[in-house]
Order: sequence, then structure tokens, then C-alpha cells
Amino acid sequence: MKLYKAEMWDKMQYLFRNYYNRMMHTAYFYSGTLDEDILAKSFMAVLGKVDVLHSTYHNDPIKPYWTINNDYKTEDFFALIETDSPIEELDKLMGDTLSAQGKVQFKARLIRSNGKDILGVIVNHMCFDGTDLRYFNMKVLEAYNKYFECGSFDVEVKNGTRSADQVYSKLSDEDRKIAKGLFKNITEEDSKIAFPFAKKTKEDHCRLIREKLSAEDFLAVKAKGKANGATINDVLVAAYFRALYKKIDTKGKAITVPCMYDLRRYMGGETYGLTNLIGFMPCTVPADYGKDMDETVLKVKEALKGAKEDRFTGLYSLPLLKLAYTILPHCISEIAIRIGYTNPYIGMSNIGVINPNDYAVNGLMLEDAFMSGAIKYKPYMQLALTTFQNEVTFSIGIRGNDEDEKIFRAFMLDVIKELKDYAKA
Repeated sequence: MKLYKAEMWDKMQYLFRNYYNRMMHTAYFYSGTLDEDILAKSFMAVLGKVDVLHSTYHNDPIKPYWTINNDYKTEDFFALIETDSPIEELDKLMGDTLSAQGKVQFKARLIRSNGKDILGVIVNHMCFDGTDLRYFNMKVLEAYNKYFECGSFDVEVKNGTRSADQVYSKLSDEDRKIAKGLFKNITEEDSKIAFPFAKKTKEDHCRLIREKLSAEDFLAVKAKGKANGATINDVLVAAYFRALYKKIDTKGKAITVPCMYDLRRYMGGETYGLTNLIGFMPCTVPADYGKDMDETVLKVKEALKGAKEDRFTGLYSLPLLKLAYTILPHCISEIAIRIGYTNPYIGMSNIGVINPNDYAVNGLMLEDAFMSGAIKYKPYMQLALTTFQNEVTFSIGIRGNDEDEKIFRAFMLDVIKELKDYAKA
């Protein structure tokens, strides 16, 4: 049996099992139907080149590790579902949770209805982050297309190190030395202000709640922001803050929202192997957040100015985590990190643009698509966004009940209203 060590972010994501279900989610809506047999073989071909996806995690108290499984079958991760209720089936998949102790660390479903397919995929976040999930899915579809072109599923898949240390590999000697000494714990900046969920009930279960901003409204928002020297991300963050402040009584305290930050920018945009390489960019906006969106956008720009100018944004506290995992047995390091790490109650992740050309298969094009992060447990929550053909999908994954869903759906609609009002003002 082949063993290999768990990397820092593998262990951190496993530690986060106390806060969320660790699943990442993607869905691709096609204009027709795919060949399910060829698709299953495409998944199998790429899966064989990504060891961590067919491995079992062992949370050893001294040194956690993975064991690679080679006895997996197609039915362990793939199935075709024919149904008259495709969104209901997709929601079931989006609310599912895979065990890190399982044989395969992802699940794919081809959901077929009325001559069209939805390809849904969930993956254990311990294996890699959203950027490499996008890479994995694209490689599967590349294998699918290659079969129809030449009868082969063989595609090249990156297979280098999964270590978090690779983030320093392309820095200058001077910057590398500085970056490895950034022991500041940025999670200390979090104010621990929580979103008001409904009370826990026995009906609570994992669900991914989604709403959309139309392409017309998105382009109007983007144009207004550009005219005022603001990025689209500045404007989206501002709308989020306004909706949060209207929903939460902070008693005059400031809300801090950590935004996910892709550290691949320090490597030219790509990791050596499929892995997690993420950091945090905290944004704090005061309780006097502004009488309108224009004022809030200015406050967000000011709040993010330092991070945008800092050549080490996202790299803070990584050396602290590495130190804890290096000098202590794993069971002790988990305790130490729980004590020293303040998991933020509120987060945001702008996952970015999904390019339909990247997912075209044998003449079929996408009609819609979205990605989302993990499903959080009360009182934690995170807003995720993806853009497809200038239409934005907002999603919040929670373990909650129907009342929670009403609360969060109304909340996302308020974020969208703030954006629409901003464009019209």
C-alpha cells in the first residue's frame, strides 16, 4: 500500500471539519446531452493521474497521511440520473458530504432531463481548492473531447508537489526570506460578529442556496464602478457589507470580512501539483458604512488599499501554521491552532469568471454554470460568487432549516438590490 504525507492545507482543511463540510461544488448546464459512458471513462482517465483523489485520509495523532487506493470503480464516483426534476437532483448532490476516510474524494452526477444534461461535481476541499477544481474538470472534458478526436483519453495532468511551500518558489531571495518570517496571525483582526441564523432544529441539513444577478444589471454595475475608479470586486464587497450591516446589530462595532486570496499569483498563476494554495485578505468597514453605495464603495476601496499595495498579501500567518505543524505532534498542533486561530464567522469568495469555451464538449456548449465553496455550520457563513456570460451566481452553503433558507435567500436578494440601486443612481 502506497503512503504519502498530508500537506499543511490537507491538515488544516480536515481541522475545519468543525466549521463546515469541506466540500466544493460545481455545476455545468449543457445545451444537449453528453455520452455518459465516454464521460465516465474520461473521469476515470484523469482520476488515475491525481493520486489524492483516490486516496484515504488517516488523521494519525503524530503525523497524518494518505493511502492511495487502486481498487476504485466508476460507480464509486459517477452515475447518470434521468429525472423530471433536475434542479432537485442537483440540490441533493450539492448538499452531499463525502468522508475523508472514503475510497474516492469526489462525486460526479450527470443529471439528464428533457434532452439536456447538468454535470454536477463535488470534491473534498482537502484535495485542492477551487482553482484546481476548475483545472480538474477542464482536464476531464479535455479527455472527453480527445476521445472523439482520436480515440484516446490520455491527457497531460500536472503532477508536481502539493506542498504549501511552493508559494515561495518564484519569489526573489530577499522576498522569500521576508515572506517566511510573516508570523502575524491575521485572524486576530476578526471581530467575531455573527450572522443571525434561525435556531437549530432537527430539520437542519446541508443545502446550497443560490440567487442571480442578470447580465444586464452586472454590466451596468461594472460600468458605474469603472466610471468611479472602483473594480467590480470593490463594488460587490461594498454591497455585501451594506446587506450585512442591515441584517446584523453590531452595537457600533466594525465588521471584518476575510476575502479568499489565490496565492498562485506569486507563482505566475499555476501550482506544480493539484493542491490548496489560498490565503486571506481581510477587509474591515466601520459601522458608519455610508448612507449609500457610493460612500460604501469608497470605504471598501480605502479598507483594501493597504492589501492591494502590500506585496505579501495573503502570505501572513502561513509560517505560523507551518511552525505549529512542524514542531508539535499533530494531535497537539490541532489543539494549538484551535486556540490561536480565530475562524471567521463571515467570509466571502469571489471565485471568478467561468469561460464557456473551456467546457465545450464535442459541439455542446454551456448554457449556465456556477462554482461554490463549502457548506458552513452555524454560526459560520460565506458568500461565494461566480460569473458566467456576465451573469453572477451568488451562493451561500449552510447546514440549516427552511427558515434559514428564507433568511439567506432574502439576504442575497438584498445584496443584489444594493447592486441594482447602485447602477441606477
